[in-house]
Amino acid sequence: MKHLHRFSIKPLAFLLLSAVVPLSAFCQDAISPETVITGTSEKADKSMVSKRVKTSDTASLLKDVPGVTLATGGGVSSLPIIHGLGDDRLTISVDGMLLTSACANHMNPPLSYIAPSNVSSIVVKSGVSPVSYGGDNIGGTILVASDQPVFAKPGEDVKTSGSASTYYRSINQSTGAAFSGAVANSNLSFGVTGSIDHAKDYKDGHGNTITSTYYESRNLGATLALKGDTSLLTLKAGHQSIPDQGFVNQWMDMVDNNASYFNLGYKDSFSWGKLDAKAFWENTYHKMDSGQDKLAIPAVQTGMTYMPMETRGIDLGYSLKTEIPFAEKNILRLGNEFHRFTLNDSWPPVAGSMMMSPNTFVNINDGRRDRYSVFAEWESKVSKELTTVIGVRDELVQMDTGKVQGYNTSMMYAADAKAFNEQDHAHNDNNLDITALARFEPTLNATYEIGYARKTQSPNLYERYAWSSFFMSAGMINWYGDGNAYVGNFNLRPEVANTLSLTTDWHDSACKNWELKVTPYYTYVNDYIDVNVLTLKSTGNTLQFANHDARIYGLDVSGKVGVWEDGGYGRGQLSGTLGYVNGRNLDTGNSLYHMMPLNGLLTLEQKISGWTNAVELQLVSGKTEVDTIRKEPTTPGFALLNLRTAYQWKNLRLDFGITNLFDRFYYLPLGGINYDQNLADKRLTPFESVAGQGRSFNVGLTQTF
Repeated sequence: MKHLHRFSIKPLAFLLLSAVVPLSAFCQDAISPETVITGTSEKADKSMVSKRVKTSDTASLLKDVPGVTLATGGGVSSLPIIHGLGDDRLTISVDGMLLTSACANHMNPPLSYIAPSNVSSIVVKSGVSPVSYGGDNIGGTILVASDQPVFAKPGEDVKTSGSASTYYRSINQSTGAAFSGAVANSNLSFGVTGSIDHAKDYKDGHGNTITSTYYESRNLGATLALKGDTSLLTLKAGHQSIPDQGFVNQWMDMVDNNASYFNLGYKDSFSWGKLDAKAFWENTYHKMDSGQDKLAIPAVQTGMTYMPMETRGIDLGYSLKTEIPFAEKNILRLGNEFHRFTLNDSWPPVAGSMMMSPNTFVNINDGRRDRYSVFAEWESKVSKELTTVIGVRDELVQMDTGKVQGYNTSMMYAADAKAFNEQDHAHNDNNLDITALARFEPTLNATYEIGYARKTQSPNLYERYAWSSFFMSAGMINWYGDGNAYVGNFNLRPEVANTLSLTTDWHDSACKNWELKVTPYYTYVNDYIDVNVLTLKSTGNTLQFANHDARIYGLDVSGKVGVWEDGGYGRGQLSGTLGYVNGRNLDTGNSLYHMMPLNGLLTLEQKISGWTNAVELQLVSGKTEVDTIRKEPTTPGFALLNLRTAYQWKNLRLDFGITNLFDRFYYLPLGGINYDQNLADKRLTPFESVAGQGRSFNVGLTQTF
């Protein structure tokens, strides 16, 4: 029996709020709660570089953002959550491409398609986001951009630039390298990027190996750009290969993932305003099966060893956006968008298996999800102190799929397949979004923002069309990491969320020395897609997606304060974040799944000459509000101490850090269940949470040219 110290909510909140009164990042000019992270080599953003040394997972770059938490996936495939709403409930774009998980376990979420080394900036719109930032979401928007093309200055013949970096992390013997290079004149630019990341299983604070946490990822990209007097035409292309990625909280692992994309963008300025046009295509081949660690478990060796699953997903779309100034201090934004996602998901037969032969199991057959969108948004500078944004978006979501079949015509599959095939699969949803925001700046030291949003999101293909209720096959439909089995529902209605948020931002007039930002929010969701129970089992329930009403409320606090500024000791700054969220199904009274308990981060940072040094204290309260229907485990509170230092000398940067300095053992509140351990115990013991990483020594080296 492991005994872990628990942190209660009240002491944690008191510690965070009393240790540093101002707790935030930076003053923002954008209306609505927004966090911007930048990290291009040109800007030499040190915080981004230090984060890259600690992780190969792009989603993990958002760990410090107020209101953002991460659900455990694979080593490069975490699922971001904003204010308790995550995964498909967020709009996530990568260089303007809207990418969809082509996997019944969501092993290839959008942020997994770009390596941290290739990220130039990330914009997070939490709470009430303007309609121009995207639709088909109720939780917020994450916009990721890679480096923009570089051009030579007028009169300069040729400009060349580049970078090379490498790192090592002791906790999982993780190694990796990345490079970028570009050559350009004043009108034409060509650049390339590449990276490779490899890691073995990590160890927890007790020195135990957490199996199925290994990964390997390879990325290669190229950019060709042409610049005119006012225009920019950009063509980006790339390929990703993930030959292996373990998933400790899933029945399956990723055994292959290959994706290619083309992304064409055009921007121009005219006398009437600005035009931004984009078209993209992305193709993913994905395979799941029992990975190397699960195959080594005796219980698996004597039972079901292999269960191959193959998917092909294609995302394609375009967007046309205009920005038209009018009537002095007013801007009208108009847009038209289209996004199509097609999916084929089938499971080849397994020779010698009565349950999984002789036919191919057809899970999703020519599934299609089309979105047609138009929006209009009006931003007005009403006065020097007051800015407003009002927007409306209308979306038509069309979904359809073909006929299915089981591995055979036995009673395990035949009835469900017959019932599914007799249904009309086509669905049309007409979704309306409305956003109203106001920003009031009465003084140079205070900003107040209030916003209301009505956001709508239609179900995904699996939520509507996963058809088998047999536990083995339904268990493959699971992106929650909870050990349960999921069945789709033809009759699901779109989720409609009504959100109200208020942000108060106090700061010094230059937004440099101190800042305190507080954001309470409340969301009521009609037809929230939760579950109903079909069958109960000690080893996992069979659940069907179903509409319920739900509410979520919470609080984000963030700030910073200058502690000292001295020639001998440089500049010192104390910063921090505090987050709390509470979600409940109003029909059942049950807690919503994956609600992060009260948590905070305190950072004391020193900058002197070429050095940047920091001490970080991460505090997480015990998780007691859990989804009992999904058998979500409770987790104790914990505290972790991290150290990092970096030295910049000309174009060379060296990073060194220690995460979890005291090698504490803890469970991940949003880690899901340790499925490997449950298999090793022959499913005779209750599900155990996934343990977090123990102490790790991390080192990175970056050279820019």
